[in-house]
Amino acid sequence: MRKVYLFVTLLVLFCTLSVPRQTSAAESAKDPVLLLYDSKALKTPQEGNVEALQRLLAGFSTPVTLLSLEQYKEGKLHSFNKVILVRNKSDEWILPDAFLQDLKAYSGKYMQIGSGLPTSIQQALHLQEQHTVDDTMNLKISDLNQTSIPVSNMAWVTSFEGKSYGTVKSSKHPSEAPYSIANGNYGYIPYLSKGNVSELAASYVLKDWLEVSAAPQHYVLISDIFPFSNLELVNAMADQLYEAGIPFVASIQPVFSNWDYPAMQRYMETLKHLQARNGSIIVQTPIVASTDSPDVSKLRNELGSFLDHLASSGIVPLGVSAEMYWTYDKHYASDGLSFFDSGLILPNKAVQYRDPSDTAVAFHSTVYTIDAKELLRYSDEGNSLNPLPMNTAIVYRFPNDPSKLETLLTTLTSSWTTYDDYKNGEHSVQTSASKFSSQNGHLLINGQSIQLNNRIQDIDPAHVYVQQEVKSLSGLFSVQNKILIVLIGTSLFLFGLFLIIGHRMYKRKYMQSWRQ
Repeated sequence: MRKVYLFVTLLVLFCTLSVPRQTSAAESAKDPVLLLYDSKALKTPQEGNVEALQRLLAGFSTPVTLLSLEQYKEGKLHSFNKVILVRNKSDEWILPDAFLQDLKAYSGKYMQIGSGLPTSIQQALHLQEQHTVDDTMNLKISDLNQTSIPVSNMAWVTSFEGKSYGTVKSSKHPSEAPYSIANGNYGYIPYLSKGNVSELAASYVLKDWLEVSAAPQHYVLISDIFPFSNLELVNAMADQLYEAGIPFVASIQPVFSNWDYPAMQRYMETLKHLQARNGSIIVQTPIVASTDSPDVSKLRNELGSFLDHLASSGIVPLGVSAEMYWTYDKHYASDGLSFFDSGLILPNKAVQYRDPSDTAVAFHSTVYTIDAKELLRYSDEGNSLNPLPMNTAIVYRFPNDPSKLETLLTTLTSSWTTYDDYKNGEHSVQTSASKFSSQNGHLLINGQSIQLNNRIQDIDPAHVYVQQEVKSLSGLFSVQNKILIVLIGTSLFLFGLFLIIGHRMYKRKYMQSWRQ
């Protein structure tokens, strides 16, 4: 009987361990991609499309190596199973011979952005195209659409084999054509530009080409929460989102000093309140003002100390939000991002490389971000929005104005869109002294579950900001000062007394001489 019981126990344990954990859309595409480009198209309408593609690939947690065709070396292609080429130059520009020779023998997956496909790829797709010089295009895909997009030298797919994604049409080309296509190992996107809906439309074909099968997650991200924000409004926002049943991600600014100040303590109390109100805490990377700043070299120590301070306050950070260029910098990746296995990728604003790299660091779990105002340009306000192909966070900047906050909350609570809870995923943050994690919605610090408390503790505003220094011989100098004050006061008193006596004696002598 004992043997049967032991056998059943081992069988149950084996089945339990064999069940794979649920993965997100960002966790299944791990094959590195070689991203080639013929030009970054500076000062043209296509400027920024390489960067846009880099961020899309980051949204799928894909390791990327970026390389210009001018630097291409023979055999490089065969080091990767997946290759993407961005063609921004005209079709007449001839691809390097080394690349074309490697492509003939290449058996991996190939995708091209922009027209001028190599003949072998055209044949594999059974592709036929028409071109227009100057036109305005309407693009629609899933719930997203945009009209009157100016295009130049646009390639319109008229015949192909495979799967199509989205539709495009224009006055010069009124019949609908596919926006992008894929067939087996090959993918093709005739047009991609940063700053319009094509940036998001490209993600649909990318997901299939990268072979990502997991369901994407959809989040709300409240960014720009600082210690000097209106913390009462932050708390009120958290309460209203909690009552509306909307989980959210809060991107907070780290603080590297003055942790004993009342303002810092109030900040910690607010973060604990956000956490208790179904908010997930994400640390925003510090702003880099200059790469020569001493703060940049101290990044690892200061960021690690801040994370440990969060641990002592019972706050569990679950990831980091960073501009994309941080993942292409060896210093920022090793000293700043290495604490986190989950990241939210923001668009670049002010690039400040310290040690740039052609190879990006990929997180275990990544979330693509898009500003709510930008997304509104491509979708109907108030309607339910289906998730994008990759994990996506809709970004709302925290307003320090009550009326603007009311508008933000009305937008979120009146929408039919369903948002996911970030902490339901598996995330981990680790310093030398602290380990933070989330498992099935539970928050842990060093393996211990934390107690969520939505009561905000009152902070005493009284604080000695400058400690009085202990001064040697201060007592002796104090006695000397008092003695001198007494001596000077006595001298002044005697001097005044002598003046009065002398004045009376002179007056009396003068009166006697006048009488005589």
